Amino acid sequence: MTEMLKRPVRRRIGFVATFALALVTGYSLLWESSPDYDTIRRRTSRATLYDKLLARNTGDVMEPLKESDTPVYWHIPKSSGTSMKRYYGCMGLTAASETGIIDGHDKDETIQVWQRGNEKFPGLKLVNVDTSTREGIARAKKLGLAQSGLADIVFAPLPSYALTMFDPDHKARFFALFRHPIERAVSLFYYHQVAEWEKAGHVYRPELAGMTIEEWLLRQRRGGGDVKNFLMTIILNKNQFTSKDLEKAKEIIRTKFLVGLSSKMEESVDRFDTYFGWVDNEKRPLCQEEAIKSGFNKNPHPPVEKGSKTWNILADYLSYDLQLYDYIVQLYEEQGELFGATTVG
Repeated sequence: MTEMLKRPVRRRIGFVATFALALVTGYSLLWESSPDYDTIRRRTSRATLYDKLLARNTGDVMEPLKESDTPVYWHIPKSSGTSMKRYYGCMGLTAASETGIIDGHDKDETIQVWQRGNEKFPGLKLVNVDTSTREGIARAKKLGLAQSGLADIVFAPLPSYALTMFDPDHKARFFALFRHPIERAVSLFYYHQVAEWEKAGHVYRPELAGMTIEEWLLRQRRGGGDVKNFLMTIILNKNQFTSKDLEKAKEIIRTKFLVGLSSKMEESVDRFDTYFGWVDNEKRPLCQEEAIKSGFNKNPHPPVEKGSKTWNILADYLSYDLQLYDYIVQLYEEQGELFGATTVG
């Protein structure tokens, strides 16, 4: 069933602006579909294009939340993203994600909300776009996703591309759950071996079943891979880093992201809901019990012991991500003093 639904009014949350705008590095992206792309391109080099779009199209964490803003969740693989989708779907929020185009909705010519039911969460509300790929994001921008106000939350694994859907009057407000980089990499290694339900995008890789983690990393080095300093690579769109790059990545996270930790998931979700005005949703306690405390898409696997040979190899492989994660843990505590959280009763 397809129907047009409006975004519920969010609680406005005001904070004193104390952080400066991010001084960030550029992405080498295809931004021809971005707002005022031609004008910006004529006036700036490609190296600074992302800086300008980030400043124009995203709100700073410390800025008051506006009704025209849209929460955008950076879905980092194997960092509880599936549980987050289940949780906010259970709460009745209208979501934009890769699921929005199933059942032929990729052929829709206008943007709209449709409902998809299942036994666990009947009546999931989805916008008919795919915000998980570059092509999908380009279509969502063409249909006017941000300007429509239909999505209560956008799930996006490529935040740099996602921000191109927005404009200065309709800004993205980023948030994310972060997981220890070594734990995430180990989880991803084992998940690749069993994820038969995710054959798209080369997620399912049964050939890894006969490999050790060390052999997998060697293969990653030879083929480019998708693990080495993943966070830094996504944020800065490069794979060779200096200490200056690390500081730029920290600044982006500090000013543009409300951060949560997978290791403190319930507390993090409380903080997200408080910040975005979802804390009074009557379904929230039940949804936390079913989606957050129970979890989804878990894949039990042997742990890698800290200080072991494998751990040390991974630590070297993920050296910049580990430094960034340490900063994110510190930032999580700092943001907690500013924004707090509400315990579910």
